[in-house]
Amino acid sequence: MLIIASNLTTRDRKIASMLKTATQAKDSSMVKGTMEFLGSLARECVAAGANVIDINVQQHHDTPAIVEMAVNAVQGATNCQLCLSCHSLEALEASLNACRRPPIVNYVSLDTQRLERILPLAARHQAEVVLLTADPMPPETIEDTLKSAAVLVGAANEAGVPNSRIFIDPGVLHVTYSVGQRHSQTLIELIPALAEAFDPPVRTTCWVDNVSAGAGARVRPFVNSGFFAFLAGLGLSSAFVDVLEGQMARTIRLMRIFSNELIYSDGEISKRT
Repeated sequence: MLIIASNLTTRDRKIASMLKTATQAKDSSMVKGTMEFLGSLARECVAAGANVIDINVQQHHDTPAIVEMAVNAVQGATNCQLCLSCHSLEALEASLNACRRPPIVNYVSLDTQRLERILPLAARHQAEVVLLTADPMPPETIEDTLKSAAVLVGAANEAGVPNSRIFIDPGVLHVTYSVGQRHSQTLIELIPALAEAFDPPVRTTCWVDNVSAGAGARVRPFVNSGFFAFLAGLGLSSAFVDVLEGQMARTIRLMRIFSNELIYSDGEISKRT
């Protein structure tokens, strides 16, 4: 499974504040400090098992200057592929121009404006694209989800994005509510169905941490890591996860041990990150 680290996000108040202050600062040392902090964070994520670093500015400070600074900081510290989570088209275009290798663009939904504006831009930069069938809620049935996915994939193909560069995100609902538990059950059929519905095949992804929203802070790591393992067993191609959270990091290492990608040792299981 492709592991996408969700740690570099402006949901984190420290990161949001540092980025905002650095882009407004006249003092070069403050800019340097922010770049070093983000680079160090990216290296930690890679060491914890991340294949891709998500730069998520959707919640706060979705501006070209901020996202471009984050892109340059991560690229200066790692060779990881990037994922760009921006709402602003201007911020997305600036970050795409700054990327040294084609990134993943997260996300495109059935919203006409996003389809018409983002897909051609992603195609021009040979980027991979996450297509979200749930906006804001997942379709009620598996059949409806597959229909929505077909529309999105068709639009992406028409814009010049081939199936090999597409991820389908069926959405994740909070398991703390009955509707979320029912949706989790549908994923048992839906994830394999999405993998088989297209020729050439597309890949699948989701935001794992969404599943535990509303749960107590103490139990959220256990809910998230359990859900991640559940999705891996269903054949999910990739996942957005907090790779630095101890329980999740341990689950990732165990998954790689079971897949013979990592040599077993007690130390790999017991270490926190």
